[in-house]
Parts: sequence; structure tokens; C-alpha cells
Amino acid sequence: MVGYIPDYIVERIKSDTDILDLISEYVTLKKTGKDYVGLCPFHREKTPSFTVVPGKGFYYCFGCGASGNAVNFIMRHENLDYPEALRFLAKRAGITIPEKQIGYKDSITGQLYNAIEYARTYFVKNLKGSPGYDYVKSRNIKDGIIDELGIGYAPAGWDNLYKELMREKFSVEVCTEAGLLVKKDGKLSSSRGYYDKFRNRLMFPIKNVSGRTIGFGGRALSDEEGPKYLNSPENRIYHKGSVLYGLNFTKIHIRQDGFAIIAEGYFDFISLYQAGIKNVVTVSGTGFTPNQASLLARFCKDVVLLYDADSAGMKATFRAVDILYNAGLEPKIVRLPQGTDPDSFIRQRGQQELCKLIDSAMGYLEFVRYSLPDKFSNLPISRQEDVIKLLVETAAGIDDDLKFGLFVRKAIETFNLPPSAENRFVKPHRKEKTKPKFNITGRDKFERAFLGFVISHPEYIEQSMRIVKAENFSESTNRKIFEKLKEIGIGHGERYGECSVSSSGMIGDFLEEFPDDETRHRLTEIVVNEVGGAPPDVLFSEYILKFKSFQASDRLAFLRAEIAKAEKEGQVQNLEKLILEYQKIQNSVKGKVI
Repeated sequence: MVGYIPDYIVERIKSDTDILDLISEYVTLKKTGKDYVGLCPFHREKTPSFTVVPGKGFYYCFGCGASGNAVNFIMRHENLDYPEALRFLAKRAGITIPEKQIGYKDSITGQLYNAIEYARTYFVKNLKGSPGYDYVKSRNIKDGIIDELGIGYAPAGWDNLYKELMREKFSVEVCTEAGLLVKKDGKLSSSRGYYDKFRNRLMFPIKNVSGRTIGFGGRALSDEEGPKYLNSPENRIYHKGSVLYGLNFTKIHIRQDGFAIIAEGYFDFISLYQAGIKNVVTVSGTGFTPNQASLLARFCKDVVLLYDADSAGMKATFRAVDILYNAGLEPKIVRLPQGTDPDSFIRQRGQQELCKLIDSAMGYLEFVRYSLPDKFSNLPISRQEDVIKLLVETAAGIDDDLKFGLFVRKAIETFNLPPSAENRFVKPHRKEKTKPKFNITGRDKFERAFLGFVISHPEYIEQSMRIVKAENFSESTNRKIFEKLKEIGIGHGERYGECSVSSSGMIGDFLEEFPDDETRHRLTEIVVNEVGGAPPDVLFSEYILKFKSFQASDRLAFLRAEIAKAEKEGQVQNLEKLILEYQKIQNSVKGKVI
């Protein structure tokens, strides 16, 4: 049993999970030879360095060193522990795991997900016949969309949800962290001491990319209930600056259409989605962030900003443009009539008219020109200087040399700037991309090559174990990998069968044997840089000869130290014995210098 899940279920989960299909749900991948590459989901980058090797069942990032199999990917991406990740993949594959077998409810993360999911169903159950339902219908939202998006209602009253959660034995601490309950201050303290955070609000479930509910946005239905919109607080599963509302529903459409539309509010999203414009997302509870831009960059290259036509929307547009350029995305801007937003525009003018505006979205430079009160040449010198500074700052965020050059030339052309203005645009300082560094010696390099060989040719593992010992490895991480190979190659051979450890999925499973990132990183690097080019039997013979040479060298070094010690202490008999062994080893290497 692993994490309270029977081994046969674990193996079925792994065998039913295609790592390429799984990661493709999160990252846009492009085929390169036998592998697939894309932008790493675990660190911000503009040049793809994240590689999926489906034939061997693992992924690896040359930028940050992240590596592992399908389970490791979900653990890291969804912030889950091992049993939770297995449960996630089991659900995805339609495999049933009894809750009592995996101890899922015992983890804080599991409790958070469960409490939030319970609240979601509670809000949905309370929608029909409520003021929330009346309100959403007044906005012309159809029942099918209401159901699809999981819109609900938090009843008025201070402890309706509290009572339900306590009846279901949820922890008040977990429910407070989840943002469902609020602890009363001293003046309001009672025997219970907690009250519902969301009261008399229309509730929008906020989901992560994979579709799990991680928080809520609530719209007030009366002036007495505080701010117009109230969002869940951040916690270990919800980081508002890293989530885009609706992306779990629309990521497929964004990939298909090649661009994403960013709107500002829940009802903007709903109106567009209901109208059949399904490549849309919206921010919730925050302005647009670099993390959200990186998230979008996994699914598209172009982004259309569809913000409200007011001063706040204008400011938000300029902020978002810089972030999008910095993430390697190409922004365009829709110009809505003054005083309108996407929701009101669709209700007043219809879907076709909005689609025309989206199709004719302006490039950034055109938008800047449009936003000016007069022709650029007619502006005061100080205002012209402000515009040039704005363009220079935006250009500084464009990392790609070609895009940078095109932007500068287009800016000069659009605003009829003198050629000398090009000197104002300075290419941004770029850090040299470096792979993770290790202190690699010649022997360390050889040890890695040998490990790569036996991983790809496990038929040589047993022979290797009879000759090579763990202590022959000079580097501790290499030694750890060798010891694990020995364990699975001989003692547990049935786990991987007689096929190559590096065959489909097996490297991914082997990576899972190591809990620490450093060893997984090293192992993946070994597999990626596997040495070939000669028949396996020839390579094996060369590796063994070299290892015997290292063994002899190590033993001679040990004997030299012992001989010096025996001479110093006057151990005549022991000295003779040591010298004989030393000479014997020297003769065995046939005069080679060790």
C-alpha cells in the first residue's frame, strides 16, 4: 500500500494516465522530434524549455530543473500531496477510490477542497427561488449557463452556512482559512464565535485551470451587505493573482481560436460566454498580473483586451499591455463606446456587433494614438515627451529582438517621430539563460553516462551489480541512483518486468522513487543526456573496464595511505602484506598509470 491506496489501484491510475494528454491540458506543446516542448508552468519564461518525453513517461524543464512523472506534475501544479494527486488523476480517469482508503480528508489541503466544494453545492442548492435567482434572470442569463457555471446564492443571515458546515463536521479553522467563515471580534463574541462571510450574495465559484473550485466571488444584492463584490481570501489553494475566472471552461476555445479575450467582470464573462464568444477570461478580485499573463501564454500568443470604456478601464488597459508584452504576448485593444462595458454592449447591440469590434481590435500603438486628445504633432512638447516615455517604457518589456525592432519602427512611423528618436528606445537588459549548474568532474560525468546506459539497458543491471559497488561512485547523488537501480533491478524486478526501465512510463515511475528534487533533477538530466552511438555490448565492456580502473585507483590510494601509516608505526608484517597487495594491483593494470 502507498498512501493508503492499494498498489494495484496506483498502477492502474498511472497506466491510464497519458502524460502527454495530461500536460497538454495545462501547457501548449509543440512536437520536436520524439519530444514535445512548451513554456514551463512552474516558472516564468519566454522561450520554451519545458520538455515532455511521452515515450519515457516524464517531463523536464531545462530552465528551472522541474522534473517527474504525471503524478509529480499534478502534485506540483495543483499543490497536492501524493495521495491527493493520485485521487485527482483517478477522478480524471474515472477510477473510483474509496475515501477511507486514502486518508484524503485528513490533510488540510483536502479539507479545504472538501469544505469549498460543499459550500459550492450549498450555494447552488439555494439559488432557485431566491433574490439571487431573480437578479441573475434580470440580467438575461439563461438557466443552462447558470447551471454550467455553477452560479449560486448565499442566503441572508449570519450563520446559515456555519450551521451546515458544523453539521457536516468541518473544522472551523479550515472553513475560516477557506474564506467561508469569519471569526467574530471581541465585541461580537458568542458561544460560537464565527459567522458566514458571504450573506445575501450571488455566488460565482472560482475554479483553477483543472476545474476544481478554490474560492468564490460574491455580488451583493443589497447595500447593507458591504462592498459590491467580495472575494475569498487567499490561502494555500487560492492565489487570486494566479487565477483567471472561466479559464477552466474556455482554455480549449482559446487554443482553437489562437487568442484570448480578457474582460473585467463576472457578468462581462457570462454575457460573452452565453453569446457564443467562448475564448474569454476575466480577472477576479485583482488587477491583471504577470502570473496571469504567464498562465495565458500556455494557451495562446495573442490577447484582446475588452475593458470598460471609462477612465478606470483605460488605466487598466495600459497596465495590462505592459504585462502582456513582458510575457511575450501580443496585445490588441477593443474600443467600446464611451460609458459601456461588454455586458451592456451585448445586451444593447447584440453578439454580432461585438464580434465586429473584436475582429477590428486595435494594436497598442494605434490605441495610444486614439487615446490622445489631439494629433500627436499638435500636442504641447511636454505632452509629446510623456507619450514617448510611455512608448519607451512599453518597449523595454519586449524581450524578443525581432518584436522589439518592429515595435520601435512602428512607433516611429505611427507618431511621425524623427529618426533620432530611435536612440531613445534601448533594448532591455537580458540575463543569459543558464542551465542548472553542478560541479561536474570527469569521473562524475563518467558515472552519469554509466547510469544512463544501465537505465536504458536494464539487461545489464545484474551483471553490473556483480562488478560495480555503490562505494565505487565518487558522487553521493549518483550513488543513490545506483543503489535504487540495484534494488529495482534485482530485488523487485517484477515491478518493471524485463522491458527497459526507460520504456513508456517507466522512467517516470522510477523518478517517483526519489522524493527529493535534486535526485529527480539529476536522474532526468542523465536520461536526457544519454550517451549512445556504439553497440550496447561494446559500451558495457568499456564502462566495466573504466570502473575496474577506478576501483584499482581507489584501492591503490587507500593502500598508499596504509603503507605510510604502517611505516610510521613500525608494523613490519602488516607493511609487507600491504606492499604485496599494492604490487599485485599495479601488475594487474598492465603497466597503466593510475
